[in-house]
Amino acid sequence: MHSVIPASILASVCRAFSHGWLGWPLLLATLIACDPGDSVDEVPSDETASGPETKADGDETDAGAGGAIETPIGGTGGTEPAPPPEPVGIAVLGAGSHAADAVNIEFLADARHGLKIPRDLAFNPEHEGELWVVNELDDSTVTFFDLHTEEPRLAKRIDPMAMHFMDAPSSIAFGASMTFGTCQESRNTYNGQADANDFMGPTLWPADFDTYAHSNPEAVAGLGYDLGSHLDMLHESPLCMGIAWEKDNVYWTFDGLTGSISRYDFMEDHGVGWDDHSDGVIARYAEGEVSRVEGIPSHLVFDHETGLLYIADTGNARIAALDTTTGRSRGRLSVIEPGTQLWKMVGYDLKTLVDTASGEFGRPSGLALHDGHLYVADNATSRITAFSLSGERVDWLDTGLNRGSLMGIEFDPAGRLYAVDGLGSRLMRITAK
Repeated sequence: MHSVIPASILASVCRAFSHGWLGWPLLLATLIACDPGDSVDEVPSDETASGPETKADGDETDAGAGGAIETPIGGTGGTEPAPPPEPVGIAVLGAGSHAADAVNIEFLADARHGLKIPRDLAFNPEHEGELWVVNELDDSTVTFFDLHTEEPRLAKRIDPMAMHFMDAPSSIAFGASMTFGTCQESRNTYNGQADANDFMGPTLWPADFDTYAHSNPEAVAGLGYDLGSHLDMLHESPLCMGIAWEKDNVYWTFDGLTGSISRYDFMEDHGVGWDDHSDGVIARYAEGEVSRVEGIPSHLVFDHETGLLYIADTGNARIAALDTTTGRSRGRLSVIEPGTQLWKMVGYDLKTLVDTASGEFGRPSGLALHDGHLYVADNATSRITAFSLSGERVDWLDTGLNRGSLMGIEFDPAGRLYAVDGLGSRLMRITAK
């Protein structure tokens, strides 16, 4: 048996609900007695939009769920409230608006902080909030510490032999514990001091700040010259435009001179500042099937769950995917560096994920995998686009930067998107409003 609620109280409850003062539990208890003409609109509070320079707090909200929800009331039992609409697009890209003022954009650093044509960036997974940026113009790195706090710090360094081991770096990727690799868009002229000899390729580095960019006195004494702090280098990829880590000391590269993709296994590194590179094993894929554009990195990202290597094929204005579980060797190729092995690969599966005919890109450059989407920074348009892993466009953001600006992009664990502006020599962070 239902208890009887006095009519005067019941009327007050109905009026209170119609003005938004009371919630659903009391409504359901009194719904049968309410006037069918009463209705309620739930309208969320408005948020004030801010311009591209607004400081971000790192919080992301589900955009697209802010419309008014009509809740019909009537009959003898009423109806269940309508569910909110599905979020539109991706919050960090403006939730379907495509506009820079729909997100928070912060410029965290510029030339005053040591950035000189920054082309790529990567987080050190061992240290929260530690972001490394590579500069093309002066062969340097700028490392940001504590970016997850209110008081970040930075330090700029140039290795004693950066003119060779980090000459015009195009890309950076962290690998095994406290190590990272770089690729160099160089034919090895030692900053114009010698003729090009193409003795170039990816370099392996220590990420320990007490070691990186410092000479090793023992190696200097043993060799008679200073090779800086590098851990290893292999030399079969001049004009290297992109790098991605697979496992151990294994990296993938985009080789600009030969228009190919290579798998580099440094094997055992030789230690800080030494020079034994003879145990390296390189496998070359897809020679002539990808194309470099001078000055614009062709970044790579390796999906550790599927074994797919995603490729920003800049010169062909497409995104390609190489199934790294496929392929077999067909003989050895000649090498620049004695002792290393270079194998020609055939029978691999290289597919186009997004082709040039789609018109999505002019010059795709930066790549990042995050939450099941592939993000692409187009250098030609300064647009960042998210795709499903089957190649459908999900959302995109016009950053408002000058064309030719965007290069490397990266996410932090909190889902904030970072990018480097090569033209403006700036580091930017994008967060959802």
